[in-house]
Amino acid sequence: MHQTLPQAAPPAATVPLVSIVICTKDRPRELVRAIESVRACGAMGRTAEIIVVEESDLPTAVTGVRHVSHRRQGGGFGQTRNAGVRFAHAPYIVFFDDDCEAEAGWLERLLAPLEQDATILGVAGSVLVHNCGTIGYAENILGFPGGGLRYVHEARGRTVPTQVLSTCNCAYRREAYLQAGGCPEDPLYRTPGGEDFVLAERIRRLGRCVYVPDAAVYHRPRGSLRSIARWFAGRGRNEILALLSTPDPKSFGAFLLRSSWTVRFVALVGVVFWQPSLIRWLPVCLVVYFAAMLWRYRFARAYASHRRAWWVVPLVKLTMDLGTEVGRWQGLTGLLRSTILPTPAGSPRI
Repeated sequence: MHQTLPQAAPPAATVPLVSIVICTKDRPRELVRAIESVRACGAMGRTAEIIVVEESDLPTAVTGVRHVSHRRQGGGFGQTRNAGVRFAHAPYIVFFDDDCEAEAGWLERLLAPLEQDATILGVAGSVLVHNCGTIGYAENILGFPGGGLRYVHEARGRTVPTQVLSTCNCAYRREAYLQAGGCPEDPLYRTPGGEDFVLAERIRRLGRCVYVPDAAVYHRPRGSLRSIARWFAGRGRNEILALLSTPDPKSFGAFLLRSSWTVRFVALVGVVFWQPSLIRWLPVCLVVYFAAMLWRYRFARAYASHRRAWWVVPLVKLTMDLGTEVGRWQGLTGLLRSTILPTPAGSPRI
């Protein structure tokens, strides 16, 4: 069941066109840069209502924005985003990360589909990286975060339908957000990446969502294999939670099975057990896997900024996949433990 999102009373002043919600926690320098980039991106950015939701026990006020102190209440990232929306009064709600920088013209391009077509309820913009290392560019080639370079390439400059809207760069009609019940609030969503998936799926059941490649922001990448593995372990845990929250658990469950490395490993063990001599072909299979990944993401060679990272894409992809699988098992065992065993008050379930 969707939670009710109570609304703060609108101010007496003129209601702004757009409210930009930025959730932050212990990143003051990045937050200042993010706000400055929004204000500098164009006329809409200069006049937008910016709502900063700081999840902290010792909040620090931010000037020039509406600052919302949100104590750590155990509701996860969904609760933090919903808290920002409750203080928003504009007809359009934009989500933006505190470690992103907006490109010139970003906000006008992101909101254009909503202003031009009343049937469109949500818009996702592109998320790119710059001034980073090889691993960071490889992340972006693979589509992270927010679709990365892969979505930009596939869109080829066109506004296209989408099923994925990342809260580091997306916009929703406020009434659609409220009708959908907002983000799921669960303390187990400790890593971003699950609550926005469920939110997007809820809103897509109400109407259309599109992707605009020209509405670009630049996101700070993880930049190392260790950080990527930890990030994707969190995403894997969130996928188990999303399976419980999604409006279509059957389809999402089928996706989890198709992409499961545990299923693939069990199948491989079965094949080797049936025909032990096939184990000698495992090195060949690994080479074929790397070659297949390079071929699949060969489009990156057309982009000078990302070209040098193309060679490490298979390694980064494998790190992501294995991290996700570990996280899925952590999420599954955590849910089983919280269901079977009593959880002491105040203790996390995972």
